[in-house]
Amino acid sequence: MRQDQIARLQDLAEQVGEVFLEESDPQTWNGAGLPLADMDKDQRGGRYFDKKNAIQTGTLLARILDLRDRFAGPSHPKTAESVADSEAEIKKFEGQAKELLRAVKSRAARAG
Repeated sequence: MRQDQIARLQDLAEQVGEVFLEESDPQTWNGAGLPLADMDKDQRGGRYFDKKNAIQTGTLLARILDLRDRFAGPSHPKTAESVADSEAEIKKFEGQAKELLRAVKSRAARAG
């Protein structure tokens, strides 16, 4: 993905993020401040629609951010701690791979 497309995804994420923040605010939903028992059928239906719409906007935002991160990488810089964690994880998996190879060679030697 080109840098200009990644930048456009970031802009889109910010715009959709603003909409999500507005839509997910319970004070803006139908029947805000009313107990469920005091709402009529239309208010309950409207409230359900408001929540469902906010969920869909949040899902869209998550997918936009995932797509952006997939091509641009995480937006936060690596810290010394995250690098150390990555190196420890790499060493762990290298060790497991060596053990697996050793076991395969051992079985091959016994079979041959």
